[in-house]
Amino acid sequence: MSSCTSCCSASSLLLVNPPTRASRHNIRRSLRMSLNNDNTNSKFTSSSLLNSVTKLLWGQSLPPGILVATVRTAWNSTWGLMMSQLAPSDSSGGYLRPASKFRFLGTLSPGSLHLYVGLACPWAHRTLIVRALKGLEEAVPVSVASPGMDGSWEFKRVGGADSGSIVPSLDKANGCKTLKEVYGLRRGGYDGRSTVPMLWDKGSKDVVCNESYDIIQLFNSGLNSVAGNPEMDLSPPQLKEQIEEWYRIIYPNVNNGVYRCGFAQSQEAYDRSVNELFCTLDELEDHLANSRYLCGDQLTLVDICLFTTLIRFDLAYNVLFKCTKKKLCEYTNLHAYMRDIYQIPKVAATCNFTEIMDGYYKVLFPLNPGSIRPVMPSTSDHQILCRPHGRESLSSATPAMNAHNSFQRSVQKVSHPLTKKRHHNSSKGGETSKLALRRKDLSSGN
Repeated sequence: MSSCTSCCSASSLLLVNPPTRASRHNIRRSLRMSLNNDNTNSKFTSSSLLNSVTKLLWGQSLPPGILVATVRTAWNSTWGLMMSQLAPSDSSGGYLRPASKFRFLGTLSPGSLHLYVGLACPWAHRTLIVRALKGLEEAVPVSVASPGMDGSWEFKRVGGADSGSIVPSLDKANGCKTLKEVYGLRRGGYDGRSTVPMLWDKGSKDVVCNESYDIIQLFNSGLNSVAGNPEMDLSPPQLKEQIEEWYRIIYPNVNNGVYRCGFAQSQEAYDRSVNELFCTLDELEDHLANSRYLCGDQLTLVDICLFTTLIRFDLAYNVLFKCTKKKLCEYTNLHAYMRDIYQIPKVAATCNFTEIMDGYYKVLFPLNPGSIRPVMPSTSDHQILCRPHGRESLSSATPAMNAHNSFQRSVQKVSHPLTKKRHHNSSKGGETSKLALRRKDLSSGN
């Protein structure tokens, strides 16, 4: 007779083999002996005591149904409470990302800037990449925080930098132990969420900005006087309209879309979010079949924004955030596009996969209570990511016209919900759902 571990059949197995009188006597004797030997046996732990108690209560059977129901109710209530703090939601259970509190106001002191980041965070990763590509490493020093067990950002030195990759560090600007302490140094203090990335002014001791899109725009064009690579422009005037249009698609459905899947607090909210995510990925896959980057032959800010989500997809979002319809490696063009950007000099050094996985699996307790980190997928291995991508062949002799035409076709497909139907698996069976993309403000909320 085969066994079944599904929850729907567990109740029928709960009391199949209740402990006999003799077995209960043996368990009691074993328990007394264990307790008596506690002073001499240092290996006796609370875990072994708990095992003895459970065997005494229900032998080799599964826990009784009333205990399972009680624990389930308690866990669901606790989970809901934690999620309400971790991931605020709307009335349908959909995730609502809090807006950034500090937007860039247009004034700064280039010589006194300091960047705070966390390596697990895709929003902070954007700023590290643009900082590196523009050659701002000396002009804008960085302190790298690590997520603590309570989810807050803290500073600690981690040795063993691998091939020059960025690793967690102490606070190099203020000597604080946590990012919350840094935010608290500003005039008037601060009691809100202490998020990364955060750009700090060492002279005025104040937050310049903690909105990632504002920061990468500033790094791209606002610090050319101190940049080592000032000629690079990731947002050229002729592409600004396309960049902004793509970002209005990428941000809600992919960048924040994976979080809307992982932080959904209802089946309805999850189904809606996962459908929009994969419909958008499908459209991006089609677009990138004929365009090296989103806006043609030139790498832009919106490519950086998409990359930091894609590089984490198979590592974390596919599993932990339940984005399980497809892995990124199953998208031929998207995966090659990601490898193309990864292989740009200095980009790979900003990708610390161990810190990324730890930051998701070991810290997001409500999503992974056991804090067990799975093995890294082979497709995220550095050697695999360095394989030839072949996307140079997509470069065109007339990039502006071809990029414009490809952009118009793709945006038309993604923007109009009635143009394409996608098969959508839901708890009620296979249903067709239409791509419903939200056009939002350019604020990413982080």
